[in-house]
Amino acid sequence: MEQRSDEELLKGSLKGHKGDFKVLLERYEGELFNFLYHTIGDRQAAEDLFQEAFLQVFSNVERFRSGARFRPWLYAIAANLARDEMRRRRRRKGLSLDAEVHPGEDTTLAELVDSHSADPAALAAEDETKTMAAEMMDALPASLREVVVLHFYNDMKYTEISEALGLPMGTVKSRLYRAIREMTDTMRRKRGF
Repeated sequence: MEQRSDEELLKGSLKGHKGDFKVLLERYEGELFNFLYHTIGDRQAAEDLFQEAFLQVFSNVERFRSGARFRPWLYAIAANLARDEMRRRRRRKGLSLDAEVHPGEDTTLAELVDSHSADPAALAAEDETKTMAAEMMDALPASLREVVVLHFYNDMKYTEISEALGLPMGTVKSRLYRAIREMTDTMRRKRGF
């Protein structure tokens, strides 16, 4: 794996070294995709936003401030794209038969119509757990969801989240605390506690 820092690779791409940008893209492929996927809950949209994020990085590479860190800059771009996508989705609510039943699964609504599963009780229990987790994340406002995803799914520290989202450290901590509290309250309500 390439040992140069993200910032060195970005500088190399500015000098015309196309391989340097490819290394950056590959370095963040899984991590950034996971952030986008868990933030918006749609695999195809996450793939599109991943590509758009790197397209914006490539198009705006001259704007990258000397001395700044690449990772927070990249996540700021991706978070803004995810927010825009969530706003678009709120404006056009619809349900497609090609939509995934649960984020991360390959099962679509259309396939459920023809489904002949062997153990309906086990599938129902598994679906209930997945549905509850998805509902808890979906119930969170986007501002809380993105902090949860960055912290728990992408293992980002408070300082990195603060930098990536352009928020004060206290705001990051309070949003994470509030998100956990809201998810816990949702779970208690669902389970009748």
